[in-house]
Amino acid sequence: MIDLVGDRGKRFKVISLAAVLALVVFAATFALGGYSEPEHFLQKPGGMIAFAFIGCWILIILAKLIMTPLLQRDENYYEKGCDDSNV
Repeated sequence: MIDLVGDRGKRFKVISLAAVLALVVFAATFALGGYSEPEHFLQKPGGMIAFAFIGCWILIILAKLIMTPLLQRDENYYEKGCDDSNV
């Protein structure tokens, strides 16, 4: 996958591109009449499947973008604080 942890500019470009792409998809769906019917989206055939699929991908991408920088440590993280030399 794309390494978005270290490069702040690349991360900003990818997030901006995703936001613009989501806006374009929303606008196209709105223009085609996807939101004009009174029937709820989840009641349409395949609505729950599409909702779950898109929701899972959003969770995966958000976890990769947000949690990875918070939890990832460099290779020598545990070796830096080693004080076993005095034992």
